[in-house]
Amino acid sequence: MASRMAVTLVATAVLAACSSSQGPTWNGYSVGLPNGQRAFRVDCRGIFEGQDTCYSKAAEICGKQQVRPIEQVAPLADADTARDVRVLTFQCGPAPQPVQPAPQPVPVPPPAPAPKHITLEGDANFDTDKAVLRPDARARLDSLIQSARGVSFTRVTVNGYTDSRGSATHNQGLSERRAQSVAQYLHDHGLQSQRFEMHGYGASNPVATNATAAGRAQNRRVEITLE
Repeated sequence: MASRMAVTLVATAVLAACSSSQGPTWNGYSVGLPNGQRAFRVDCRGIFEGQDTCYSKAAEICGKQQVRPIEQVAPLADADTARDVRVLTFQCGPAPQPVQPAPQPVPVPPPAPAPKHITLEGDANFDTDKAVLRPDARARLDSLIQSARGVSFTRVTVNGYTDSRGSATHNQGLSERRAQSVAQYLHDHGLQSQRFEMHGYGASNPVATNATAAGRAQNRRVEITLE
């Protein structure tokens, strides 16, 4: 039975022909396809053609390249003689690879908004009786500055507190210096605000008991509020 795939030919030109006393044994054509690609057709309708004549002539046209059938016409026959093709339309070379879609960029989630309130507490932020920021405190402040990149605040309030040990005068001064140290770091490292306010409250407003070491560590703190 004839085996064929539909194809539209928009232009043909004779490549070559071979003749005998009984007429041409094969004709070769250059074929233009609708998509602009080049193809060929071999017509092997003469009386001396044998099995695979069209494929043999197609191989001569393609040379070292692969013969890639597009349409083939064979006489009525069973599957065992399906290669007795009399009209073969083909291209030379491997089939074109499908165009892979460009990878889609992975959407980047928007950065999380800067926290409005953070607290630095415990001995990881300052040495005992000092107002110089330790590495852990600077790392937390750097994270805050990064998360607020591109945002300008109306006011940043920094409040310092101590535990109940020491005199009220000493604790007041220490809490003020620690608040000043934090506010200065935020300002110098790029946190944008119209105004920075610093307050020291000494040992007032404790958040935990001063009777235990853990409670006193919580009371030694600096609170930052962004507005």
